[in-house]
Amino acid sequence: MLLVLGLASPAWAYDAEDTFAKGTTIVGLQVGGGAVNNVEDHRSVSDISYVNLGPRLSYLPFAPFGSGWLRSAVEPGIQGWFQYYLSPERASAEGLKIAVRYHLIGFGRLVPYLELAGGAGGSSLKVPEIDSAFTFVLEAGGGLGYFLTDNMALDAGYRFQHISNGHTATPNRGFESSEGVIGISYHFK
Repeated sequence: MLLVLGLASPAWAYDAEDTFAKGTTIVGLQVGGGAVNNVEDHRSVSDISYVNLGPRLSYLPFAPFGSGWLRSAVEPGIQGWFQYYLSPERASAEGLKIAVRYHLIGFGRLVPYLELAGGAGGSSLKVPEIDSAFTFVLEAGGGLGYFLTDNMALDAGYRFQHISNGHTATPNRGFESSEGVIGISYHFK
């Protein structure tokens, strides 16, 4: 990542209209980690923690819209989902998610975003909350991207994640977690 940043030229005359223009393709990679939270206040919750990796591919089918600080762009795409559980046991989950990001592009190089994602995959995690090879993942969150160049951004964000098997097996209480992510993305036409 440092090599890529070293080769990047600064975004002195950054143009959000061009960066988020209709027809732009976005390739990105995010890494992060998280831990279970007990938002439903269950009596017992497994001590789940994990790290994850998420490659992303998106295409902007619409031109930016709105004005001023509310100038926006919508980014639909797909994300790989690779999650490695550190506790309570070593396990993994892999799958594919469909994601949508809503960017506020009226702030110059600093671009806040909200995102929703959902997908399915396989998992080897065996805990009282979920014990099946098939799993669904739902995520919602937000973050900030900062454009180092006209085409390359660093981002950091928060996601609320829900994992369950959609009642395809028992048990299926599922669990929720909070996670932080950092990443890099490249926009090109």
